Amino acid sequence: MSDPVAQLSQFGRALRDEGLAVGTGRVLEFCRAAALLEPVDLYWAGRATLVSRHEQIGAYDRVFDRFFRGEGDRRPPERPRVRVVTEQVDVGLASEVELLRTKSFSRCSPEELAQLAELMARVRIAVPTRRARRRQPARAGAPDFRRTLRRSFRTAGEPVDRLWRERRRRNRRLVLLLDVSGSMADYSRALVMFAHAALRTDRRWEAFCFGTRLTRVTRQLATGHPDVALRRAAAEVVDWEGGTRIGESLESFLDDYGHSGLARGAVVVLCSDGLEVGDPEHLRAQMARLSRLAHRIVWLNPLQESPEYEPLARGMAAALPYVDVFASGHNLASLEELGSQLG
Repeated sequence: MSDPVAQLSQFGRALRDEGLAVGTGRVLEFCRAAALLEPVDLYWAGRATLVSRHEQIGAYDRVFDRFFRGEGDRRPPERPRVRVVTEQVDVGLASEVELLRTKSFSRCSPEELAQLAELMARVRIAVPTRRARRRQPARAGAPDFRRTLRRSFRTAGEPVDRLWRERRRRNRRLVLLLDVSGSMADYSRALVMFAHAALRTDRRWEAFCFGTRLTRVTRQLATGHPDVALRRAAAEVVDWEGGTRIGESLESFLDDYGHSGLARGAVVVLCSDGLEVGDPEHLRAQMARLSRLAHRIVWLNPLQESPEYEPLARGMAAALPYVDVFASGHNLASLEELGSQLG
């Protein structure tokens, strides 16, 4: 194979076939390491970037022998058949990752969705902050009488050093409401994986799935591996790929969780195509309730990936007046943009 980047990428795919968790990010790091080291060190570049556990070394050695040494040759490689130029690695791998970032979830293969899960783990969501009840020392603000009095004991009771305090700031809660009905089947898996990655940012954040009913999946998504999280969530949600009743699901969220604290001052992100089969006026009423509680309402509609899309569906038209941010969420690039916009 003449293209070194393609050969290294194929090597990473072969490792995945052997059961190693080698995604696009790891392959990119492998190629960068190979570009910086001498060719004789290619084996160790792969060991450092592609192997995460000791028990994987045997499988790694077998695949490396097949690609770069030939079967039966166990000697340390002196001159592998691959030479990597830094520019080739940066352009080749960057373009592969960029294509995956901008590819619609509806056209991604299961293998590509697995790679996207690894990339989603790197997305940083900057939610707005709010003032907390607790206070902390500060250079200015309200007088801190207790600390000032305590400090005055050092100066014979004279408050020479006046101390101050201010209220702490903390991130607002993020609540994700994910439509997993039949009309969202092409996007549901990717959006649940995004929720899995997002919840690892803050333990106070919450995730719910809905179709014809609402299901809380925060606990099911609280696991390290995205595939395990997806299976647990799918097993919990009994109406996965069923009908869509957004208004009734929102009402359940507000009655059972929203007014008790989860929605108050929170950033609520609804991921749905807005194809409501229930009463649009009921959806409008629940969106009005939600807008009075939430700090900001974000609606992600994957149908926006089409330039011809207009929010003319009855459900979407009823909800839109109460939405602060209306975005697509149909690929990784749009989710990354959302993560930077929320703050």
